[in-house]
Amino acid sequence: MKVIPNGCLELIIHLNEWHCDLQNAYGWSQSPEYMIVGMHTKPYLVQFGNLVNVFAIRFKPDGFYNIFGIPASTIKDSIEDFSQVMGAKFPDFSQKIKGKKDFREMINCAENQLLKNLQNKIINLNYVSLAAEVIRQSKSIKMKDLPNQVFISMRQLDRQFKEQFGISPKHYMRITRLNEVRRLLNKNYRMDLTSVAYHCGYSDQAHFINEFKSFTGDLPTIFIKGKNSYISNPGLSHYDQ
Repeated sequence: MKVIPNGCLELIIHLNEWHCDLQNAYGWSQSPEYMIVGMHTKPYLVQFGNLVNVFAIRFKPDGFYNIFGIPASTIKDSIEDFSQVMGAKFPDFSQKIKGKKDFREMINCAENQLLKNLQNKIINLNYVSLAAEVIRQSKSIKMKDLPNQVFISMRQLDRQFKEQFGISPKHYMRITRLNEVRRLLNKNYRMDLTSVAYHCGYSDQAHFINEFKSFTGDLPTIFIKGKNSYISNPGLSHYDQ
């Protein structure tokens, strides 16, 4: 199956002995028991031989940094063993979650543990966080207008964004806008592709198709016909429903 970029980082904890297989430069390898999926800018492939039972936590790139102190840029376009990234403390965190009886208890446990990580941290709403939130909340923001909204020059914002996220503000905007496209397509809205493109702020149909293919590897029509061949969960689509 093909996994489509969604602008998020995802912590995945396996709850049984079955794991998915991840494609890499050497073929296929089993996913780690505790894995962190970095923010991807292109699709990647996974395959399943059995029913894989997991507990997953999805993070905004800036939120991930605030909680763990790890810039999203360091694991961009990669999948890592999170126990190695975080060290000895992380398996304890995961075991506490795995030890809970039901999904609601797992969520409460995860939230409590993550909030503890924040208790002794000073969280500053920096320019990157502010700009990222503006991008997430709007499908029509123009890059030339973004610096005025967060009170920093485009050059500084671009540099800091790349340092923390690993991509430019414009690239991040493209990913979040595609999330809205996929939200509409996944919801089976009765909209033709021209209407979807217009709703999501693309300048024309050709622009929309090129953008869609650059992030999914396929044309929108192929995506619609073969939805079961994709893992396509929009990540940060906060537009009006």
